[in-house]
Amino acid sequence: MLAAAVVLAAATNAWAATAARVELKPTATGVEATFTLPAPVTRFTLQEAVEDVRGDTWHVQTPGVVLAEGAVSRADGASFATFSVLVTPDSRARDRRYPALTAIGGGWQIYGPYFQAAEGQPPVEASVAPPKGWATVPAAKGGRVALDGYVYVGPATNLISGSATFVAGPEAPAVLRDGVAKAASQATAYYTQRLGVALKAKPTVMIALVPSFNPGWQGDTTAGPVASLRFFGPKADQMDAGDVDRAAHFVDHEFFHFWNSRTFRSRDGSKEAWLHEGMAEYAALLTSRQAGTTTEAKVAEALGEHLTGCANSLKAKGMAIDPPRRGGAVYDCGVLVQWIADLRVRKTSSGSRDAFDLWRELFAEAGRHGDEYDGAGFLARAGLSEQADEPLRLLMQPGGPDRWPRLADALRGLGAKITATRSDEAERDALVMHVLGQVCKGSRGYYGGDPKALKLDTEDHCGVLNGDPTIDTIASHDIMTAPHAAFDAAGPICAAQGEIILSLKGKTVATVTCKTPMSPRPLAWTVERWR
Repeated sequence: MLAAAVVLAAATNAWAATAARVELKPTATGVEATFTLPAPVTRFTLQEAVEDVRGDTWHVQTPGVVLAEGAVSRADGASFATFSVLVTPDSRARDRRYPALTAIGGGWQIYGPYFQAAEGQPPVEASVAPPKGWATVPAAKGGRVALDGYVYVGPATNLISGSATFVAGPEAPAVLRDGVAKAASQATAYYTQRLGVALKAKPTVMIALVPSFNPGWQGDTTAGPVASLRFFGPKADQMDAGDVDRAAHFVDHEFFHFWNSRTFRSRDGSKEAWLHEGMAEYAALLTSRQAGTTTEAKVAEALGEHLTGCANSLKAKGMAIDPPRRGGAVYDCGVLVQWIADLRVRKTSSGSRDAFDLWRELFAEAGRHGDEYDGAGFLARAGLSEQADEPLRLLMQPGGPDRWPRLADALRGLGAKITATRSDEAERDALVMHVLGQVCKGSRGYYGGDPKALKLDTEDHCGVLNGDPTIDTIASHDIMTAPHAAFDAAGPICAAQGEIILSLKGKTVATVTCKTPMSPRPLAWTVERWR
């Protein structure tokens, strides 16, 4: 048994020392990836299964080879040493999931980690075969590219060098490119100065427009550091000053991740998304106000929306029981944690310190412990105590119906001015999701971005609402301009198990039988003074 173990270990070490290769070759429809393994195998497993992404974007080109749940094999069970896949652009945006391939100015933004092998497989070394006149960002070294984040391969004319490297095609409006460039420069300088840590590499920003997606936007960061900003919908190339300000806020958010997720990192990663996403969003609010792309009133308005969103997402639960890891609650509740911490720091220091000082100290401590921080460490530094009405305690522990009014009172005690109100967004969301819940058998939702109508996300499992229809009226009231009236009208109908009509521009889209009573009106607050 000992001899066998020694032989097995030697074989494993030799296998790990020999790399597999993947050549990425851009084509008109996507990127062809050809893998060459160091020795024949019957199964080759990729690091990230992401079945939903690969099922949409990875198309095996080698006859007899199949790909399922992140594993490549031959249908007949025989061994193989090479295979090719054509990676095509994602057909839709996904929540908290990196897109495999996105078009930018005739070139491609590629997500490298999807090509990496799982542990125990030979490591994968990548090379790119770009056409003449094309460039690779981050730059290829000896023809090889890293697979730790985004890689852009496309016309060199799409690159702009400055305080950051910008990748944007001619389809991106000049006002957007200029606004993003300015925001990137300001955010880099401000975060470096306030956090006391400079980035080790110059940032790269990639801007993509995807007109075929439902209106909206999405952004993320990868190693490099690289930030990707993606704007969706047929009108993504028609931007005004307000759109550019929102794009600047987008940059402020994503750039903070270069510090709190790349230079340093949350020890528990996705399990504490509320921590690093809340930091980034709150930092973006502070930085946008500092840069003049938003106002004190807009910051207060945003915080009121986050407070309202968190309260209605968690209901009677607390993050100590079920930390939000997906969707809006990650941002809403995460920002609320940061706001409370900021209010406390400002109050105890008579205004001489703020959240940036707290983060600076947290990251300095992380630097002495493997560059990692965690939620418990942050909350202790932010002043979490055992007092019953301490605001962080009220937020992080489950409570009864009076929990949220008590939290609002605690925020007032820290210097904020908050009043109870009704929320257009919260009541619209509650009504739409309740109606969808009457007919949907799976996931459901809707897309924002259009001020005049809502496009439902129903696919093929919502009966009379199948096919992602667009609506502007529920129960005879405009859901966009009069959500309170729509919510109030739907209540008696659902209590009587009646029918609710959904329409668009005066024409009935569907009639839904409401079988269950509406929940109470969502909680909502207006923040008039946030510090």
